[in-house]
Amino acid sequence: MKHAADMAKLRTLAAMGLTAEVFIPALLELLHGLIPSDRNLFDWTDARGRLLRYYFEGDVDHEINRHYFEAFHNRREAEVMMPFHEAVTSGVVVHSAERLDRPEFFRSALYNEIWRPQRLHTRAEAVVRGVRGEPLGSLVLYRGPGERKFSRAEEGLLARIVPYVARGLQAPTAELGGIAYVARRDRRGILCLGADGELLHLSPEVLKLLLLAHGGVTPESASVSPRREHFPTLTALWEQHLRSPGLSRPGSSVSVENAWGRFLFESCPLQTLGLDRAPLLHITVQHHEPQGLALRRVLDGLALTPTQKDVCLLLRTGHSQLEIARLMEVSPSTVADHVKKIYARLDVHSVHELAGLIQRLVGTA
Repeated sequence: MKHAADMAKLRTLAAMGLTAEVFIPALLELLHGLIPSDRNLFDWTDARGRLLRYYFEGDVDHEINRHYFEAFHNRREAEVMMPFHEAVTSGVVVHSAERLDRPEFFRSALYNEIWRPQRLHTRAEAVVRGVRGEPLGSLVLYRGPGERKFSRAEEGLLARIVPYVARGLQAPTAELGGIAYVARRDRRGILCLGADGELLHLSPEVLKLLLLAHGGVTPESASVSPRREHFPTLTALWEQHLRSPGLSRPGSSVSVENAWGRFLFESCPLQTLGLDRAPLLHITVQHHEPQGLALRRVLDGLALTPTQKDVCLLLRTGHSQLEIARLMEVSPSTVADHVKKIYARLDVHSVHELAGLIQRLVGTA
């Protein structure tokens, strides 16, 4: 029962009908509560086990990525570990951390040139497969130097998680049009274009946001030195800036929606201190996620039972207690009891107050 609440959150997440691109970041975030780790990764593959794209928590380092894909991926990594393609097609569900816990690995070029610069030290890997046994991808949990290695119990829990990951990846998804979005305050990046439109400065994680806004992180896109020309949205903002130069112009904004969510780009010209220097262009990138996911995360943080959270969600979306009883196939008195306990625990006295509280929590998440 130790992980019952977190497993319930995972089951709910997998059944939400999110796009795979929204599901995976939410999954990796949720997994920290089930199996503590430093950074998590998911690699999408085709049915033959070839890497297509990936999502890694934290920054994208194009130099390390280039070096890995040129020298190690399905090549030199075979010197100390099972190559990626073999790992995802081997039939094994969980590749244990014990396989890498030996001196040869920590002396290897793979560890010292790829893992160590990213503060990665040990990992547990699970292969996710579809209904016909074809690989869907690889789920990897990493811990850093000085952290304990993954235990057999944790690897067993990881194996239990895999079916829900497969379910979430293959769940039918809603149409993108008409989805309401909420800004993720922790997913915001800043960059600066120079006088000639060259990409000068990038804040942490903004490169990943740029890649996601323009299709995703692939071995090719994540392995090249980023330039403004690689990202049509930046070029569009730069061209708008050229058409109306000067600091009196308030700037421009562009919104991009794709399977990863909504990305809001906002530009603002910056004057340099030297009078003979042309203004720079400051651009912020803000990632927005579907409101339903933000709402579910807020509910998961409340001190309520899983059933009470479901009742809470239905109340918030406008269902009456009689409708909730019918939907949940329970008696009206059972729903009334849940509502009474919800109000007491959250210190609210009406559906209106409950909806207002949830909306405030969503807005500050």
